[in-house]
Amino acid sequence: MRARNSLARRLSRLVILGFAAIWLLALVATAVVLRHEQQELADKIIQETARIYLPAMVIDYNGAQATGATIPIELGRETSFDLIGASEPGGTDLVYRLLDRSGTAVMISSGARETVFPAPGAAGFTTTASHTFYTTRPNGDGFQMQVGDLRQERSDAYLESLTALVIPMIAILPLAYLTVAWIGQRALLPLERLRGEIEVRNDARLDPIDAGGHPAELRAITATLNGFMIRLSQALDGERAFATNAAHELRTPVAVALAQVQRLRAEIGDDDNSRLASVEEALKRMSRLVGRLLQLARAEAGIGVSQETHDLGKLFEAVLRDSQTDPDRRNRLRIKRPERPVCAKLDPDAFAMIAGNLIDNAFQHAPPDTPVEVELSRAGVLRVTNDGPVLSPAELELLPRRFQRSKTRTDGFGLGLYIADKIARHSGGRLVLRSPPVGKTRGFESCFIAPTDQPDDLDGAGESKAQGAR
Repeated sequence: MRARNSLARRLSRLVILGFAAIWLLALVATAVVLRHEQQELADKIIQETARIYLPAMVIDYNGAQATGATIPIELGRETSFDLIGASEPGGTDLVYRLLDRSGTAVMISSGARETVFPAPGAAGFTTTASHTFYTTRPNGDGFQMQVGDLRQERSDAYLESLTALVIPMIAILPLAYLTVAWIGQRALLPLERLRGEIEVRNDARLDPIDAGGHPAELRAITATLNGFMIRLSQALDGERAFATNAAHELRTPVAVALAQVQRLRAEIGDDDNSRLASVEEALKRMSRLVGRLLQLARAEAGIGVSQETHDLGKLFEAVLRDSQTDPDRRNRLRIKRPERPVCAKLDPDAFAMIAGNLIDNAFQHAPPDTPVEVELSRAGVLRVTNDGPVLSPAELELLPRRFQRSKTRTDGFGLGLYIADKIARHSGGRLVLRSPPVGKTRGFESCFIAPTDQPDDLDGAGESKAQGAR
């Protein structure tokens, strides 16, 4: 379905408006020409009628005069001139009379005594209030013939002809609009294909678009767009390479420094080692940051989709084992496992990073000693719920951004939810955040809906989709 302000609709509307304007001008011109031609034809008919019947009427007049007929002689339906007279009693289409040399009417058509004829005079056309007349030139004996037809009859005939012309032309307009709309839609198909090619591009796919088969105008646009995507891809690759290399370079020295500090604390014992404890905590935090940076680099590289199908239930157990190594987390976890395999074409590392970040996020923001609920449903929906204050819709919209943190004081980096959402979108799934969870008055819930063939069982449609990190 085309949008209300689509280019195809705009093109169709402008073309049909132009067509309608031309159609209207053509109709006006046709009406003028039709009027002129019908008047000319009617004039020709009365002119030829007068010329043809003048000699015959003179002969009939002379014969009637020899019998002593009353002057003027009225020609009725019984005469040989009935073809010229009215076809119905009481009205005439053509009226006529014969004039002698003195201009006296010596013969007149039946029912025409009340008709106002033009005064005898020069030959040619004359118009009265009701008729248009033609007067012949005098013949050798000085006789003239006047023939006229009703002007109203001419107007009625013109209106009938014009109506017969206009009605089919009006019926053409809807057909013309549909035809123009179809042509416009077909003509803009290359633009729609180009839009589809652009739509599938993202930060993980910036390969050039094939301009072959496109019109010349779109080839120029495609070339410009390809140049932009190449520059953008180079910039993103450079950023990802820097983050990956920096994280890899930092990982080893941080791990070595942490090991040395822990060994030093063990050798010194418990006497006055608070400063070493602070150094150890700082190194642990740096180690987590390095890990997050490595995950971020992989997320922005497009990790997510897998060509093979994997059981998310088994991956779920592996992630939980990592979380349960911490005694505090093990005691607070409330786990709901699927009864059957949950199959999806999702990269195992991608799912592990999503689940791990959601669980870490819950533990960071949940009040101490409160449970964290983790559930994987048969439909492939991973829910992680924790206690806490209710967040407003505006706060939920801000949470999923890079380096965005909630108002609670934690040692997080603002990357966990961003990484989870990035991977979710690359995999074809989605991340949904809401507060409070369904059926509760407080708390926070993050849901990852994996791209499976099963319908998701996520309640509360219309929740905010994640777009960044918490």
